[in-house]
Amino acid sequence: MPSPKETRQIYETGSQLMPAIHQERDWPYEVPHIQYESYIWPTHDVGGQAAAPQIFEEKEDEDWEKNVYITCEVLGFRGMWNAEERRRIYANDIGMTLYYGFPYNARWIWGAAKMLVDKKYIGLLELQEKIAEIRERLGVNATRDGHAKSNIGASAHVDIATHNGDPSQASSGQRPDYGPKPPWEPTGETLPGRFKVGDKVRVKDLPAIFYTRTQLYARNMTGTIAALTYPDLVPADEAWERYDQPQQQYYIVRFPQTELWAEYPFPNDTLQSEYPDMWLEPVK
Repeated sequence: MPSPKETRQIYETGSQLMPAIHQERDWPYEVPHIQYESYIWPTHDVGGQAAAPQIFEEKEDEDWEKNVYITCEVLGFRGMWNAEERRRIYANDIGMTLYYGFPYNARWIWGAAKMLVDKKYIGLLELQEKIAEIRERLGVNATRDGHAKSNIGASAHVDIATHNGDPSQASSGQRPDYGPKPPWEPTGETLPGRFKVGDKVRVKDLPAIFYTRTQLYARNMTGTIAALTYPDLVPADEAWERYDQPQQQYYIVRFPQTELWAEYPFPNDTLQSEYPDMWLEPVK
């Protein structure tokens, strides 16, 4: 189980693995343990990572960001992806270059486009041709300097991409047939929760392989149950569409900040985060 010092080492080593600058090297026969942990550390688990100071800025969502959000929610409503699937495959597991290089909503719309191609709702050539058509309409094919300005989301109409390569559906104004909606609702039993408000718990240190919603910095850390939220599938089951698995109780756990970060200067500050039952163990 990583100590706070080892967690910091993993973050610092992982930050050096970002592909902006790298040195060529032969395939190693063996790697140190901290380097191994850093390699399998999921890209999206960025809490506590070493980084330059950031200025917090309050700003209104731009039109394109609102359109991205609505598009992704509609695709979910139509049964084309679920929440954890789209986080895991199409927003988190996209490699460090895109994850760190794209704005938040740009990752989502990139992932939505890739999902539509992956699942054969549209063809890649269809997508390329539609993007080229929109670029030409907005005048960005010729110059390519700066951002295109458009009210396309507010007033312009774009036909829905066709399904199975049938252009008659789009030209006739008919909604494409996306097939039956997958069973998003869990079918497994609901397990009783083991903890109550006020209980001391420790976050387990399970391997962070492929996908996780449990932060590295909280693993093996002790906190207090602050609230019970709801029963649901754990992310590792929902992300792989295992709807027959049991639902588990989720909890809000409160941690002292000074226990999470050795250098934290304010003794009374706390941090709260949410975990399913299976990620927690009682502290006697």
